[in-house]
Amino acid sequence: MAPNCIFCAIVAGEAPCTPIIEDETVMAFMDIHPANEGHCLVIPKMHYPTLFETPPEVFAAVARLVVRVSLAVQAALRPPGLNLLQANGAAAGQSVSHVHVHVLPRRPDDGLALNWSRTAPADPAKIAAIAEQIRRHLPPA
Repeated sequence: MAPNCIFCAIVAGEAPCTPIIEDETVMAFMDIHPANEGHCLVIPKMHYPTLFETPPEVFAAVARLVVRVSLAVQAALRPPGLNLLQANGAAAGQSVSHVHVHVLPRRPDDGLALNWSRTAPADPAKIAAIAEQIRRHLPPA
């Protein structure tokens, strides 16, 4: 538990939420500030500020629940699209410092801006150089 973390308070039963499903490791609940109808959150019950501190096996449990919740949202609401969003750090738009995944049903006219411009492809040599930098920093499996 982290002090002043609303998601930790939800896990502890100290803050209200509209739950969807939970087990001993993860839980899913409705977002109280939904971007769209059906906007859900999936979190680990233990506090990890970002993906960078989250053990792979915990994030795997989050991912498994994200799939289940996404399938349920699709079956229940039949949106023509669905985004999964996971942000790390304020610069990426993370507003709660507890790792979480947004399940966002999408409609063509919802006005929710999550896309970026795809005007011109980047320089292939630059892409290859960045890929090599990333490969050098891959942690062991």
